[in-house]
Amino acid sequence: MNLPLFLLAILWSANLAIAQNTIDSTYYSNITTLYGKAFQHLYSNQDSAFYYFDKINTEAIKHEDIESLISSLSASNKTAAHFYNLERLKLNLKQLDSIVLKNDVELRKTDNYLVYINNIYFDKGIYYFTLNDYENARKSYQAIISSIEALKENELNVYLIDLLTSAYSYIAKMYVNDEKYELAKDYYTKNIHYLETKKADDIIKINRNYSLLAEVLKLQNQLDASNLYFKKSLEYNLNNQGNSSSIITEANHLLENYLSKSKTDSAFYYLKIIKDHLSENHPIKNRYYEAKAKIYNATGEYELAQAELQKALEFIKQKWQNKPHNEVAEIYNTIGKLHFKFNQPEKALESYNLAISQFPLDKTNSTINETTILKVLKNKADVLNSKQLYVDNILTVNQALQTLDLLKPTFKSNEDKLFLMEDAFPIFESGMEATYNLYNNTKQDSLIDRAFYYSEKSKSVLLLDALLSTRATKFANIPKDIIEKEQVLKSQINYLEKKLNKSKTNTLENELFETKRTYRELINTIETNYKSYYDLKYSQDVISISDFQKFLKPKEALLSYFYGNKAIYIISVSKNSKTIQQYKLNPAIKNEIISIYSMLNNPTSDLEVLNKKTNDLYKKLVVPSLEGLSGKKLIVVTDGLLNYVPFSSLSTDGDSNYLIEKHAISYANSATLLKQLSEKENTNNKVLAFAPSFEASSYNNLLPLPHNQNEAEDILNYFDGKTLIKEQATLQNFNLESKNYGLLHFATHAILNDEVPEYSYLAFEPNNAETNLLYVSDLYNLNLNSNLVTLSACESGIGNLKRGEGFISLARGFYFSGASSISSTLWKINDGSALKIMDVFYKNLSEGKSKNLALQQAQVSYIKDNNQNSLIHPYYWSGFVISGKTAAITSPTNLWWYVFGIGALVILVISIRKFKKTT
Repeated sequence: MNLPLFLLAILWSANLAIAQNTIDSTYYSNITTLYGKAFQHLYSNQDSAFYYFDKINTEAIKHEDIESLISSLSASNKTAAHFYNLERLKLNLKQLDSIVLKNDVELRKTDNYLVYINNIYFDKGIYYFTLNDYENARKSYQAIISSIEALKENELNVYLIDLLTSAYSYIAKMYVNDEKYELAKDYYTKNIHYLETKKADDIIKINRNYSLLAEVLKLQNQLDASNLYFKKSLEYNLNNQGNSSSIITEANHLLENYLSKSKTDSAFYYLKIIKDHLSENHPIKNRYYEAKAKIYNATGEYELAQAELQKALEFIKQKWQNKPHNEVAEIYNTIGKLHFKFNQPEKALESYNLAISQFPLDKTNSTINETTILKVLKNKADVLNSKQLYVDNILTVNQALQTLDLLKPTFKSNEDKLFLMEDAFPIFESGMEATYNLYNNTKQDSLIDRAFYYSEKSKSVLLLDALLSTRATKFANIPKDIIEKEQVLKSQINYLEKKLNKSKTNTLENELFETKRTYRELINTIETNYKSYYDLKYSQDVISISDFQKFLKPKEALLSYFYGNKAIYIISVSKNSKTIQQYKLNPAIKNEIISIYSMLNNPTSDLEVLNKKTNDLYKKLVVPSLEGLSGKKLIVVTDGLLNYVPFSSLSTDGDSNYLIEKHAISYANSATLLKQLSEKENTNNKVLAFAPSFEASSYNNLLPLPHNQNEAEDILNYFDGKTLIKEQATLQNFNLESKNYGLLHFATHAILNDEVPEYSYLAFEPNNAETNLLYVSDLYNLNLNSNLVTLSACESGIGNLKRGEGFISLARGFYFSGASSISSTLWKINDGSALKIMDVFYKNLSEGKSKNLALQQAQVSYIKDNNQNSLIHPYYWSGFVISGKTAAITSPTNLWWYVFGIGALVILVISIRKFKKTT
């Protein structure tokens, strides 16, 4: 990536300081000459740049010139980052850390100490940012911010201000990539204001931040605010003869925004701006034709839109000399979508096939090519379904999923994978539609297996990745440096492929070849020495119905839901049977589910109305799949809005008789994940319970929980362990002791952050020294290996709902930390009912009952005890859900008495036999 040129000024400034203090003028003259030659090649030829920087390093070491050495290594970092040479960057940073450590006292006496130190932090941030290691990147940039913001006004200089604002920009960019748009917007806005105050003359940098902020707002669908900032940036570029490509890009963003608001007059206005800044042979002239086509498409003028896209196609073909290329495929894909929209499916299929033909089978596809192929196949599958060509659809969907499996390992962050899976979701639904229709026509059981495969492939990708990665690392014991090297090389390949897509050169192609060869050699080494690690880490397998049937116990059954845009599919699986059902969606069902959830978490809602609503949902989405499953323990894989509804609360008769009274119910994110969780070997069965008081604190308006202390202490009636209450229930104690306990119980507050789910948290005992909040993001870095985590806290099981992944919640966070099963809540629970249900729940567990059965009996007991009063409302009891591995927990104490009893009985029998023989 191109790095800011201001950093070069910093290095030159350091060099001027050398000029004032050096005695050896010949040495200084030589160093200056070498600097000049190195900077000539800084962003054009890394080999030449490194050659001169290495000469400077040698001279600086020889003359014990620490400042020149630091300056040279820092400048070399800019070249390494620009050319994606992460190995060189890593080595430089290690050397810089060593130099600073050894010469700290002397460096602190120099005028440039803060510039040197913060520039090193900046380069570390670039390194981690490039690796998508955002946690460490943020630490580096935050170190810059903390250092510079602590300075007084007269201690600031232009170099420190540039470092500070760049740190803000990178943090904001990471929040954009993490889908944390609000935080990104805050940082961009603050950065703009800071720049306007401190560096009023740096209009280019301010303008760039306006454009970046506008992009964030566009992603948030805040089109008015997005337009405001795009207009500021565009106006500046127009008035100051800005780069034509920037003007075209910003005008195109505005055109798209106004088309989204159905304002075609404004769209035409920005189309004219695009046209006015296009030369005859402008390299992105095709965007003008494509922009015109978007307008005609929006106004329903099919023939005109088609004509403009044909012009764009001809331009792109000419640009690439009629050779196959990704840009040509993109145009064909757009033409295909136009044909399909205007009821021309045959022409659409022809265009999609022409798009696919741009990628010869014998040519290795880059990531961007595979992304395009995936989009084309997704669109093609929709056309095939519309023509009832279901067999062809399945072949196309299978090809798309193979492409998706190739793409997934190249996506580095969880957020990237969420974007990928969200975008790919229509592929899974298209496959479900085709297989269901074929099954209806043929009744072939294998088609149920195919539908189950599609459903499983769409679910819990991130959780499975995390579980497999942790298991693979432990199993194969891969050294950390090898894992890091693999990450570095994959990042380099992706970068070079994107670079080549923009501009092909022999130099870049050779570099990509060498990098891929190095990567293949590394992978070959890993697969040879640690093959089980790599195979497991990147496994794309999901469990089949037949294998899951082997996993199921005789009295267990699975209800797996796929919540699409057109229909809900329900696959039921028992030990000896399988079925598939379809419920076609209509606008009413969404409102019905939302209404049910709203009434469930409101204890004053009309119980009679609620029961009728849940019974209606029960008859639509459960009854058709329950035939022959009476008395079974139900494992439910929910999807979409169904995640909000506890199935235990569904009325089976329109009155206060509920599904939980017939079935023990547990939940899983997917059947594949459940199988993985069930194979985990957990730690001991000692319990660690937390019950903060919140009595002396107003932090976040957290109120005392009157019954939570009794709830936590009562658990020790059934299990060995420890209860930490009041001032002992701290986050510090959790961090110190949690790894030593197999059962964790939290009787506390859980606070949901729906906008930024990673900032949802569990609250521990507040104090003045720390906030004592355990965030979801903290859980990703823990290794608890717990048998059961009970979150007897408000809304611990819900969060931001992500397609296929379910809730990004505290409960889900504990799965990342290593938990096998989790008991959580779906709304703000009642403290009193929690006390009663949890007491019976743990009593049942101590008696050797499975977790789902233990919770069922606790809830049924609560219903029976309150069947004549208002506490029978599902609000009080159905918010508790159990998910994951439900196998029984055997209390160590009970097990000891059982073993002791058996032993005593054996001794007694032997004694009696001996007595009989002697008599």
